[in-house]
Amino acid sequence: MKKLNASIAVAAALLLSGTAFAGTFQPASGEAPFADQPVVASSTLQRQDVRADAARHMPAAGEMNAQAEPERASTVTRAEVREATRQAIASGFRPATGEAA
Repeated sequence: MKKLNASIAVAAALLLSGTAFAGTFQPASGEAPFADQPVVASSTLQRQDVRADAARHMPAAGEMNAQAEPERASTVTRAEVREATRQAIASGFRPATGEAA
């Protein structure tokens, strides 16, 4: 009886699992073009042209690789800045000071 129950269970499992293998092969998400389609690409670039272009545009690598813009000279004098600050304070502007700043 156990042998009969086991064979029925195996037969049922095979019948029910048959649809799991019926689908066509699809690559995982993001792996396009599909595996069964040949990739057609033609390029007129030569290896030496690509290497020369890569040498002209080196990638940013390592620490401290960013190049800062040069500081621009200010046209405002210290006296003009002080006067503008005094006028702002007189008209109600209060600079942020203390722990809340």
